[in-house]
Amino acid sequence: MPDGRRATRAARLEPQTTTQMATRTTSGNGRPDVAAHGVTALRSPPEPPGVVQREDRPARADPVGAKADYRLTARCLAGEVAAWEGLYAQCHDALCISIKVMLGRKSDANLVDEIAARVWYRLVDKDGELLSRYSPARGARLITFMRALAKDEMCRHFRSAARRRSRESVAVQSRGRQEENEPQSLGSDLKLFLSTLTPQEHVFCREVLLGEPTTGPSDSARSKTNVWQLTHRVYEKLRRFLRR
Repeated sequence: MPDGRRATRAARLEPQTTTQMATRTTSGNGRPDVAAHGVTALRSPPEPPGVVQREDRPARADPVGAKADYRLTARCLAGEVAAWEGLYAQCHDALCISIKVMLGRKSDANLVDEIAARVWYRLVDKDGELLSRYSPARGARLITFMRALAKDEMCRHFRSAARRRSRESVAVQSRGRQEENEPQSLGSDLKLFLSTLTPQEHVFCREVLLGEPTTGPSDSARSKTNVWQLTHRVYEKLRRFLRR
């Protein structure tokens, strides 16, 4: 056998290196299974920037901190002003950050402050009835309890805003239909009312009260008594017409 062929065959029979075996071995998805041969696994690509972290993930239990929060809430329920001040200093900034994260693209400084204010109001309302429901049994911190309240307040806010927009849309559409139908309705009602007047009252109403040019006697040709009488008669007929 020629020397060249022997060298080629020997190269084929040589054991492959770990990197070569890893490159040629593939997993079920067609990619190199580098971890199967002791080579450092490929790192997963980092998350794209701007991804909002979900705040509803289960928080890590902290029994010690939860018991400390429970003692602080007990002092608040007992009416200690210093305890309320300490609770506000401990939780307010973290609460605002959580609300901002949960709002995501809808985040607005005014809305964040409004939601936070609603949470604090619910905690102090009715002598802290809602705050008394906090329990450290599962090791959840008080800020986790407040995040749940904030999430509920956001749902209420957006539901209320959606209902308000729906009512405004219906009102605008209804007002537009009324404005479209109003001239025709006024014209037909006016014609019907004028048909109830005598010829003299009809001419007087169109010329004096409606300001339309007519072929009847001018206003200067009528006496003050006649103008008063005609005005009174037209007024009485109009009142009866509107009451029917």
